[in-house]
Amino acid sequence: MKSMRISAIIGIAVFIVSCANVDRGLNVINSVSFPTKNITLDNSVTQRLLTDSAANISGQNPLTAKLDEMISMAESLRKNQSDSVWNALSANWYDFGKGDVSILSADTLSNSEASAILSKWVDLNITLLKLSGEVKFGDAIEDLLYKFPRLVLTEAQLKSIIYTHIDDQIFINVIGSSNFNYQHTTGGNVKFTQQADYPLGNEMILTCEVGDVRYMDVFIRIPSWAVNPTVTHGNVKYVARPGEYCEIYRKWNNGDEIQVRLKN
Repeated sequence: MKSMRISAIIGIAVFIVSCANVDRGLNVINSVSFPTKNITLDNSVTQRLLTDSAANISGQNPLTAKLDEMISMAESLRKNQSDSVWNALSANWYDFGKGDVSILSADTLSNSEASAILSKWVDLNITLLKLSGEVKFGDAIEDLLYKFPRLVLTEAQLKSIIYTHIDDQIFINVIGSSNFNYQHTTGGNVKFTQQADYPLGNEMILTCEVGDVRYMDVFIRIPSWAVNPTVTHGNVKYVARPGEYCEIYRKWNNGDEIQVRLKN
């Protein structure tokens, strides 16, 4: 178990170090979650999730204190944008992922304590991704979902971030076979479905089901590690760059399919 923990920590540390620690200032997005009842996760995804919330930690823990402080900073930025606070928060996030997570390998830390700390780390990245729309936070969530050697995310956590929106701006934040439906602002039900062989493969097909034609602005997260990614609809190619969201603003028809390839 100890060797597994150490390997996991090294994996996360390498991932975080690979993210550019560049202060760009905060561009507030503030996307919101869809109701959990509107989202269905495929079994290939749910088998990677915890069924219960992580155990609460009794007493004060230095790591949870750091995470609570960062979450508080993120929540304050929802109301009052500040580049200085954002840059400080970004630096703390980077340092935590790069170094502080290694404390999870200590023998004095129980499995329940480690799980609770990781759960707070997930909550922080969910908050930051919804706040800023920066891909690196989605990368961190997806890394914990697919690469960590034990289960970390709960179903509620994943459903709160896999799809978010601002009215009819739809954000596909996490790749994984699933679907969701919602009521378009002009009326009518819309359903999007992801079909993915991820993480074994690097392709995803996004399908739209809609009664009548609707305009929607869909943003698909392209992971930072993607290599020559492509996003296409038939012969139409959209701009897709690693570490950015690919924007698809179009008139969506029933049966429209978007093909995403993360490595070419």
